[in-house]
Amino acid sequence: MVNVEKLALGVFDESVNKWKFEPSYSNTWKFQINSSNSDLSGQKLRVVVYLEEPFVMKVEDGIGYDGFCIDLLIEMSKILNFTFEIFEVEDGAYGVMEDSGQIQFWEVSDFTLPFMHLGIAILIGTNMDDAVKYPSSNLFTFMEPLSVTVWIALAFSYFVVGSAMCILAKFSPYEWFDVEQIDKRDKSMDNHKNQFDLLNSLWFATGSLMHQGSDVIPRAAATRTVAIIWWLFTLIIFSSYTAQLAAFLTAERMSTPIESAGDLVNQQKIKFGTLKNGSTMAFFRDSQIPIYERMWSTMESQSPTVFVNSSKEAIVRVKAGNYAYMMESSMLEYYMTKDCSLQTIGGLLDSKGYGVALPKGSPLRDVFSKTVLQLQERTILEALKNKWWKANQEHSDCPRSKDPHKVLHRVLGIFYVMLTGLIISILMSIGEYCVESKQQSLRLDLTLLGKFFNWWNLRKMKKEEQLLPHRPQLTATRLDTLATSDLHLR
Repeated sequence: MVNVEKLALGVFDESVNKWKFEPSYSNTWKFQINSSNSDLSGQKLRVVVYLEEPFVMKVEDGIGYDGFCIDLLIEMSKILNFTFEIFEVEDGAYGVMEDSGQIQFWEVSDFTLPFMHLGIAILIGTNMDDAVKYPSSNLFTFMEPLSVTVWIALAFSYFVVGSAMCILAKFSPYEWFDVEQIDKRDKSMDNHKNQFDLLNSLWFATGSLMHQGSDVIPRAAATRTVAIIWWLFTLIIFSSYTAQLAAFLTAERMSTPIESAGDLVNQQKIKFGTLKNGSTMAFFRDSQIPIYERMWSTMESQSPTVFVNSSKEAIVRVKAGNYAYMMESSMLEYYMTKDCSLQTIGGLLDSKGYGVALPKGSPLRDVFSKTVLQLQERTILEALKNKWWKANQEHSDCPRSKDPHKVLHRVLGIFYVMLTGLIISILMSIGEYCVESKQQSLRLDLTLLGKFFNWWNLRKMKKEEQLLPHRPQLTATRLDTLATSDLHLR
């Protein structure tokens, strides 16, 4: 049994299911109950609820309400053996008193241990990219740090240096060397050789440009001078390109859409707000953190108001664009499972928990707190969370890992360059084989195509041998016999 000391609280109006508090209300609820007794048999509790998916929702059957909190209430009633009657908040607000409005909810209420942990998150629409325009980009964005003129000049310089290296190497006597001194086994070439032909010269210029080096080394003073000038040129070009590319990508990243609360407060195009008279609104109003103080000042000064009367109204504004909604992460996660056009950004702005609200000083707080712990130990709370957040998920294939920067698109051209180079190299390899095959070179047998053709020809010959008819074979006995007969005849 619960013995309650009667207080002059006010009058409960049955017609509107609402309390009208007396001015002399002392905000203190005095109970005479043994909180160690967890049996509330025969007790009927009045439960006030606020309609918010998926916690409390109206339905036609059963007790008229359904949701996470209703299931939680039913589980508690099974453990504590009490009955309940549900009353709906008429004004659609969380604990707002009608008189001065200065009394905080926690001043007249006690809370149990939290049955759910969460924090404030920011909800935006996936169409937010339309609100903040990206800089123009294409497949070959990686080439934009240098102008077209510079790229053309670089290609022209590349061929000029390669040609100059080849010509100077032919003029200088120090670039010619005796083959037998290098490799006495190689007798197929002339006695002297110059390694800087046109292809090797271009290969040397390519290795220097890519800072990879090459196996061709200049020997004469003239060619070494060209190499030094080219190395200095490529060093400056390479450093300039790297710096310009970093600055270019940084500038693009700074113009991307909202990613955090700091981005919200530092721009003016996208408005942001919270639920009117909710805990999130109170968080920003009472916060002493500078960035949150700025956000509250911005929200308070907006006209028309950025505060909404319900989460459904906020979802409509978010999907319309240019609006970010800040609310408890648990609710936002639920709405995201039902609509793929919604997404959260950044991390949680705070850390809090949901608990059962009871009158100030109520010993039922300890009773219900123990019940919450029991439900947590039995994993019932987790099962209820999965039921209402995961089991009812309507869009399981929502692309939540969307990349707003489109980094792959900006550098996709370099992959096409690599693919084109591979195709060209394959065609060149086939061409080299065709040219060498005309000369009937022995090196053909060492190549993959040569080995394949040899295997194919050998396989073909074996099949032809199997198809030929068996011919009679002459034995040694018959030959000897014929020879002996011939001697006798003579």
